[in-house]
Amino acid sequence: MFELSIALKYLIPRRKQLSVSLIALMSVAVISLVVWLVLVFLSVTEGIERSWLDKLTKLNAPLRITPTQEYYSSYYYNIDALSGSSQFHPKTLGEKALAEISDPYLPEEDEALPFHFPQADRNPDGTLRDPVKIAYQILSDLQKKHTGFCFQDYELAGALMRLQMLRSTPSHPTSKETQSFLTQASYVASFADKSPYAASLVQPPRLQDLNHLFFLGSRTLENPREDAPTVVRSASLNTSSSFFKILADHSQISRLKSVKGQWKLPPSVLPSSASFSAIALMQGGKIAQVILLTDPKLPKGMPEQLRLGKLIVNEGELHFETASNEYHPISLATPLMIDNDLSFKASLIPSSLNSARTQQEIQFEISGTLQNQPLQGVVPWTGLEIEDAKIHSKFSSQPPSTLPWLALWKTAHGSQAQLPTSHEREAGVLLARNFQDNGVLIGDRGYLSYTTASLGSIQEQRLPIFVAGFYDPGVLSIGSKFILVPGKIVQAINASSSSFNLDKLQSNGLQVWFEHLKDAHKIKAELTQAFEKAGIDSYWNIATFHDYDFAKDLLQQFQSDKTLFTLIGGIILIVACCNIISLLVLLVNDKKQQIGILQAMGASSRSIALIFGTSGAFLGMISSLIGTAAALYTLHHIDSLATLLSMIQGHDAFNAAFYGNSLPNELSSHAVIFVLIATPLISLCAGLVPAIKACRLRPSAILRSE
Repeated sequence: MFELSIALKYLIPRRKQLSVSLIALMSVAVISLVVWLVLVFLSVTEGIERSWLDKLTKLNAPLRITPTQEYYSSYYYNIDALSGSSQFHPKTLGEKALAEISDPYLPEEDEALPFHFPQADRNPDGTLRDPVKIAYQILSDLQKKHTGFCFQDYELAGALMRLQMLRSTPSHPTSKETQSFLTQASYVASFADKSPYAASLVQPPRLQDLNHLFFLGSRTLENPREDAPTVVRSASLNTSSSFFKILADHSQISRLKSVKGQWKLPPSVLPSSASFSAIALMQGGKIAQVILLTDPKLPKGMPEQLRLGKLIVNEGELHFETASNEYHPISLATPLMIDNDLSFKASLIPSSLNSARTQQEIQFEISGTLQNQPLQGVVPWTGLEIEDAKIHSKFSSQPPSTLPWLALWKTAHGSQAQLPTSHEREAGVLLARNFQDNGVLIGDRGYLSYTTASLGSIQEQRLPIFVAGFYDPGVLSIGSKFILVPGKIVQAINASSSSFNLDKLQSNGLQVWFEHLKDAHKIKAELTQAFEKAGIDSYWNIATFHDYDFAKDLLQQFQSDKTLFTLIGGIILIVACCNIISLLVLLVNDKKQQIGILQAMGASSRSIALIFGTSGAFLGMISSLIGTAAALYTLHHIDSLATLLSMIQGHDAFNAAFYGNSLPNELSSHAVIFVLIATPLISLCAGLVPAIKACRLRPSAILRSE
């Protein structure tokens, strides 16, 4: 305690020691700056890696079990192609797991096996060894042992996707809608609907999607699998009304806004007595249209056919008063337009859905203000769009399958999701988020195209689909090419003998999820041991996410970047802590007399060295705490800092495809441990040089020099 009290006394700034105080402050500032930089960079890097791994393992699972070449060469797999009960076609893992019998071959009904056909792998009792059912049983046993453990088979295929994008065009009054198409060759993967983790990657429906779905509610397609399907606006009342009710039941619209130049204000929502600044369009001396101003200030320099004035409402009758006090009666049929967007509260009238064949027949109860005057009443959905709404995509129990977007519901094992099916029997699919960024909306329809062989030709098959949602694939470029579809669609594509197929060793397998990624190697070891004990290890290849070919390089790069910057940060810390040497050398020279007095009073060389060594370590600790506090503050406001950098650069400083919608803002525990240990330790080492110098001083020499 004696040495610590002396060290603290020396470090307290004093007027007579201005040079020492300035060097001390500069040393603390430099070390704090380095600590701040190291903590922020390592925290952001670790957060990005954690987020990327989270998306990778939720989409692709942290552990995969795939059949080996020995499995595909075995009697167990190939016998299905020669068995009538298997429709003479090999089965997938999912079909094998559901098969009632392991050996479907019937010698009295099926053709004789070829001479070169592989020998069957049988159990001691003579029954065929079933590696799929055994693997499923082992996984089921592990599911009872590990928290959050689940598994599901998956399939991959390839197909050509073509989407029709039907859009309303409110900016062009003469054209109510446009039609365009998107075509892309894609991978098709089965959606892991049994996994409580994969569903969390799905993006929630947006207001644009809800607006688009109501727009499509009364529109059906003639022959939707044609190259250029014809738009039909004559959906039956029952079809349109039912679809509108599904949307209304699972969303809560709270605000609407008018589309500029499209909304005709119904006179019934105007107050019984009021006046509004307005512009009248005159044709042939009569008012053809009135434009109400959202800003009550009248503009200047209007063309002759436009008259400035006021719209006067008096007991349901409308008049227009010009600036020169001319009065013009206005018919209730005269269009009342709004010069800009107008927002107001809205409540959908459920009874209007019963007879709504088109979106325009849906009615709302609205309330709002225009020029500080109240607007209230019932309006049809014409020239309006949703400004605010609550869209329900998470439920306590399984929602109807006809919901047009992917919904999540709670189960005993977590969350579960199911891709919906439209009333026209179109299968809902999930696309990568980049499609959403490029203008695709929920509800867009299309088809998946693949080829199949008939007796005399190769024919194209088209499966109707619609977009039910979007998922976040992370930073993997291959992820954006995957379409997640119901498993039966992938089975249909793979069952086509002439369709494009991926490598068998990769196109079918089992995905395994669990709660903690750190358990990946442990669970792999348990599975390997269980498979070896059951005698099926030669049929399976077990790989963790560290071994995925498409992710291995990026994982290694993340680790290399962190290691490299940690080394660089350590080197910079060493350089920064060298300032402490200068400070303590100056302090030793300044305190020679006191050092001599302490030695004369009996202080040992060890105590003298400890005083200055402690001073260095204390400076390092103070700098670490200041740098950590600054890093916490920076990470808390990291998005504001990113926005500022983007404004300075003129473009996004951090690409959302790699960094996500927001940067990680959690302080890395590993980085904090590194800093809180390394900085005081390096500072202590830096203080050893002047400490050794101080302990070598002799009282007699000091007193003679004084």
